[in-house]
Amino acid sequence: MLKGKRIIICDMDGTLIDSLGVWDSVDAALIEALGGAVSRADVGPQRERLLRALRAEKNPYLAYCRELGRLCGSALAAEDILALRDRIAERKLTCEVRYKPGAAEAARYLKGKGFVLGIATTTRRRNMEIYRLHNENLRAALPIDDWFSFVYTREDVAAIKPDPEVHEKVLAGLGARPEDCFIMEDSLSGVLAAKNARIDCAALYDSYSEGDWPEIVRTAPYHFPGWEAFLAAAQDELGE
Repeated sequence: MLKGKRIIICDMDGTLIDSLGVWDSVDAALIEALGGAVSRADVGPQRERLLRALRAEKNPYLAYCRELGRLCGSALAAEDILALRDRIAERKLTCEVRYKPGAAEAARYLKGKGFVLGIATTTRRRNMEIYRLHNENLRAALPIDDWFSFVYTREDVAAIKPDPEVHEKVLAGLGARPEDCFIMEDSLSGVLAAKNARIDCAALYDSYSEGDWPEIVRTAPYHFPGWEAFLAAAQDELGE
């Protein structure tokens, strides 16, 4: 799985951090503020579905807010809806987001084995700055700037996953080949991006991708119920 690799590329939301439930609460509050009816169980699947459909847009998150406004019958401009979403999100991202169980331990192990660790995410740079600089849960457990050698965000690419552009940028930036790298993901869009980049990938189960999990398992060369199981497999392969 990891022998012969030297670079580990991690997705952020749903993979390294347990944030998708937070984004559900953000979008539920946003929909209510826009005057729409909200079912908490439908918020996450709707967001994933819309972002997939809008991935070719210049700014998929702005387009997502435009579509939420349309669905809710709001007269607000998409830019105003996005700004409102940012205000709702800031406190939650600062105070509520934590690493997924076992993620920090796995990162320390991999770094200790000499791997270069990095992040390639569709998360916007503004949110990554909150995680890097202001979220004390993450800073206390594993400061991003101390453990990850590169971070690519939504603003660094024209197309979001499943397009492989972000991974191609990683390869170009590091002068690496696909076979040098290994990707950690949780979503179908993520594992498809890895496949499209011709990079081996491990999928970690997340309940927010449960509906896609059978397809994720068929697509990803490796799959695990969580970071702890991945770490155990890595230690069996590479040694303690």
